[in-house]
Amino acid sequence: MKQVLTVAALAMLAGTAPLRAQDMPRKLFVEALAGAAVPTFEIADVANTGSAFGAAIGYRLTPRWVLMGEFDYGMHKDEPTETVDINTTHLIAKLGYTLTPPASRGWDVILNLGAGVVNFDVDGAEGNSYFAINAGAKLAYSFSPSFALVLSPQGDIAFTKENELGSKTAWVWPITAGLRISF
Repeated sequence: MKQVLTVAALAMLAGTAPLRAQDMPRKLFVEALAGAAVPTFEIADVANTGSAFGAAIGYRLTPRWVLMGEFDYGMHKDEPTETVDINTTHLIAKLGYTLTPPASRGWDVILNLGAGVVNFDVDGAEGNSYFAINAGAKLAYSFSPSFALVLSPQGDIAFTKENELGSKTAWVWPITAGLRISF
């Protein structure tokens, strides 16, 4: 009887081990994103909300911690005349913390903080790049271990020069959605 129980216990463990591995999200993911880049505070007096396109790559260091890099490109028009192109390029490295339990299907909620650079390229003028900090979230719903829809509200604060942009800080919010593919 003892041998039967031992064999049954080993069979149960062997049967559940693959299920646990399947529940874990895959470690590497990429995202293709599109949405809006929303300037706020003083920079909103200079630039209108514009369309944004972006991409992100993420690597799950542990089931809860995620290292990410994100690129967002915003296309704005000037506020007074709406004839001058103002483009913003956001390059941010981030560390995220997952609020939801690891799973290959269902919700994945990541809060992130990061730092990087934001470039402002105004039509007819020289582009300027500034150190920036970032705070945001990644809200994803996984339909399978490989594919998810993602919403990525981010807030970037660039520390600018007042004589170049008319403000000491420029707050731009890339708010995008798209597809996440996990490997």
